[in-house]
Amino acid sequence: MWVWNSNTEFESLIGFGLKDVTIEYSANGTDWTELGGVPEFAQAPGTSDYAHDTTVDFSGAAAKYVKITANSHWGSLAQYSLSEVRLFYIPVQAREPSPDTGATDVDVDVVLGWRAGREAGKHDVYLSSDEQAVRDGTAPVNTVTEASYSTPLDVDSTYYWRVDEVNDVEIPTTWQGEIWSFTTPESLVVDDFEDYNNWEPDRIFDTWIDGWGITTNGAEVGYANPDFLAGEHHVETTTVYGGEQSGPIFYDKFSEVELPLSPAQDWTEHGVTTLVLYFHGDPSNSVEQMYVKVNGSKVVYDGDPFDITKPIWKQWSIDLALFGVDLQSVTKLSIGFGDEANITAGGPGVVLIDEIVLAASAPAVPSEEVWVEAEANNSITAPMMIYNDPDASGGQYVSTETGTADEGTAPPYPNGTVSIPFTVEGGTYTARFRIGFPGSDDSCWVRIQDATITSPVHSSGWIHFNDIPTGDYWHWSQEVKSEDESGEPPVEFTLSAGTHNLEISYRGADLRIDAIVFSKID
Repeated sequence: MWVWNSNTEFESLIGFGLKDVTIEYSANGTDWTELGGVPEFAQAPGTSDYAHDTTVDFSGAAAKYVKITANSHWGSLAQYSLSEVRLFYIPVQAREPSPDTGATDVDVDVVLGWRAGREAGKHDVYLSSDEQAVRDGTAPVNTVTEASYSTPLDVDSTYYWRVDEVNDVEIPTTWQGEIWSFTTPESLVVDDFEDYNNWEPDRIFDTWIDGWGITTNGAEVGYANPDFLAGEHHVETTTVYGGEQSGPIFYDKFSEVELPLSPAQDWTEHGVTTLVLYFHGDPSNSVEQMYVKVNGSKVVYDGDPFDITKPIWKQWSIDLALFGVDLQSVTKLSIGFGDEANITAGGPGVVLIDEIVLAASAPAVPSEEVWVEAEANNSITAPMMIYNDPDASGGQYVSTETGTADEGTAPPYPNGTVSIPFTVEGGTYTARFRIGFPGSDDSCWVRIQDATITSPVHSSGWIHFNDIPTGDYWHWSQEVKSEDESGEPPVEFTLSAGTHNLEISYRGADLRIDAIVFSKID
């Protein structure tokens, strides 16, 4: 340790600088050891060219904290001072971890690395999802001679690790490292549809094999002839579950598309047990049986067959054991619609697919999801009206007359409210709207009079649902929020079992409401 003592221009007269000191050091900030042989701190000359003139030798002590206690100084006033202290050390602990501690989405095949402590002959690596076991040194330990280590990891896990640097010919022989951590991804991507573009060989149908030119297979994957000048793509870029793209699958009668996997993938590693995909239906779809195959073994969709007609993202989780095939060498994944035994039966449709992943377990889904058509109301007053649209769910939607809006006070208005009945099992729910918003006004009033809600409401008892994403195409709003300020949590409606009424009153012009989904969260 180099010491520059107090060095004011009057130091020789006043003597603020430390003289006799006690120095202690610690590896943990709790247990302290006094350093012996500490020299007297020399008095500074009070000049601008002052160089350090006291050196303290720690003699190889293991120190992370240093404490200096002033016992006396060079003057008589009750003031003590130092100018500067520099500590020099030999870095014997492992440091600079890769990945950085706290990193997320770390690859399950990551090679852990670190900067080795100087003089280390080998490295003891402790790695576990049990932080206390790593801290106590009871986690499995692997000794390596290079500053790197790899082992298969599980998805959706937080791992803790430390590296103890070892040199058997030194004292002490082992320098314990700090505790680092990282988190692996929630799942492994099979296909998220993000890498496809409009050019060969990266078009979606360059990878997925469909029924193009095959009379016994009515499937087509991707948009065959998009208007590139209008910004269209072979993949879907507006309605997506995750990221910026999803994959359209068109079907007609028996239809099947196939994703070849080369090289073969091992679906028994990394703790995965479940194949998960998300699909989005269309109201005009013919209701056909959807299924998935792995290496030719088929599992049919076990939900409501009409889900492929609902324009909302639905999660399908499949226990990999149901496929009954060797999962150590998966070479193809197929998605199909219809009956292989009757390839001429069935009708047309299109389903969007996104986020095909392998997970440790099925992601949580609402225990109840209630779909309500806006036109299925028990009362509606002008200027709220029912309109027809073949692209709307059920072929109809509710909106105001063009240009109608009231940006002022909350309802009740003399007119302009729709009341939509819905029935639930009972519990706590959030709500989302399927909407079109061709204008720039982006709000409405919402109320369920017999609900208990968690968010503040207008003094009238209505919720001001604001900043709804605009667009003249059908899309889903965020969950209903009160005022929808940035960071405002979704409104939670606590409802008793039975039938309730959702009331919606206009505020923004041209708000088009197609359907509402209530999702149970508790």
